[in-house]
This record gives sequence, C-alpha cells and structure tokens, in this order.
Amino acid sequence: MTPKISICIPFHWMKNWQFFLTRCLQSIEKQTFKDYEIIITKAGKMAENTNAGIKKATGEIIKILYLDDYLTGEKALENLVVGFKGGWLATACYHDNGNAVGNYHESSFNGILQGKNNIGSPSVIAFENNKPLLFDEKMSWLLDVEYYQRLFKRYGGPTLLTSADTTIGIHGGQMTHILTDQEKKEEFDYLKKKYGKE
Repeated sequence: MTPKISICIPFHWMKNWQFFLTRCLQSIEKQTFKDYEIIITKAGKMAENTNAGIKKATGEIIKILYLDDYLTGEKALENLVVGFKGGWLATACYHDNGNAVGNYHESSFNGILQGKNNIGSPSVIAFENNKPLLFDEKMSWLLDVEYYQRLFKRYGGPTLLTSADTTIGIHGGQMTHILTDQEKKEEFDYLKKKYGKE
C-alpha cells in the first residue's frame, strides 16, 4: 500500500554522523503516526542527494529531514498530516546546539528572493508528491531559498504550522560554516542571474 508520508533523509559523511543518524531515526520511530516510509540516500552533494530521495518517494506527502535534524515530540508527523492542505507546508522549529534545545522559530513567508529566509531549513517543509519539484543541483548554500521560490510559483504560499515539529541541529559542520565567502558569493550571483530582478 502507498504510505502517507515519505521521509527523505539525505545521508553524507560528517563528524558525529552515527549520533545524528541514530537521533534522527529514533525521533521517527517514536511517532504516533506510523503510515510512513524512510528513504535514506547517499548521492553526491546535498541537492543531488535530496533529489535522489524525492525521486524514490512513493508517499502522498514528501517530508525532508536532514541527517543532523530530528522530529520534535511524538506527534510531529500527526500534526503534519492533520495540517497538510496540499501544495506545501512549513512548521515552526527549535534549535539544538548540542548543549541546549530552544530558540523557537516560527516560519513565515515574505517572497524569499526579496527578503530574509523566514522559513529556514528544508527539514521544516513537506510537499505533495505530484510531479514534485527537485532542488537545483548547482546550489549548496542557497538551495533552500531557491526551492521555496519555485514552490511558491507552483502552489502559492505554504500552510504554516506554529507547532515546532522539527528540531534543527546547530554545529560547525553545517553548510553555512563550511563554504567560503567566495563560494557563497558565487551562489548568490548565480541566483541573481537565474531570477533577474525578482
């Protein structure tokens, strides 16, 4: 039978990956909502790897969950299914820096390319599995904002949940800390060229 949710976890070698993967999977295992499949992929850089999972997904709803992030509380998937109205959805989140969990962030949408990314990590989003959009494989740092822009063009704004159903892992291995300023500038210039004055 077709599962309701496909949880796509793009895997890559990173410091403490064993801890992160275990934490991520345990957060899924304890969910009250059980109609899901887990897809773990390892294929190239983040965008390509995430796309590999999306292409394998058979569920009605695709949920992205990065390796170092995890579901918050046992009702995270249940909240997702109840709140999902089609198109795409973004939840609120907490942040886990390894010492404490907090810093509640409520997603909002303001036209991503014209302002600050108020949604955050792709781990807070879910979208319908109907010819799903794929991430731009030329991007690493700004792949999320570019993806949200295309989701907006297809579906309009996301359904926003105030429940913090995802916790984002904060650590030195994140893309923001790994990429050089020059690499970030090149991505930003690529994004401007792709979208012009949007």
